[in-house]
Amino acid sequence: MPYFVPKSASVPLTTGQLKEVFKKNDADGDGRLTKQELKKAFEQLGSRNPNWRVHRAFRHADNNKDGSISLEELDELVKYVVNLGYCIS
Repeated sequence: MPYFVPKSASVPLTTGQLKEVFKKNDADGDGRLTKQELKKAFEQLGSRNPNWRVHRAFRHADNNKDGSISLEELDELVKYVVNLGYCIS
């Protein structure tokens, strides 16, 4: 199954697949997701408004407010995305 399935698709992603989508969008490999990298991930996930999703995701997951989502904060990001319906239970 491909990792980049639009939200409207009939085959949702698992939490592990969601994590992989986000990790693959860490373009510079520093273990942190910038807003631009996260926007690309939401575009691949089929978000209709990726800029809004990035804004909301940072409010939910960027616990230390450093302007990026670290690997330690990735679980919070995945919880947010699961609540949006991108994942199977």
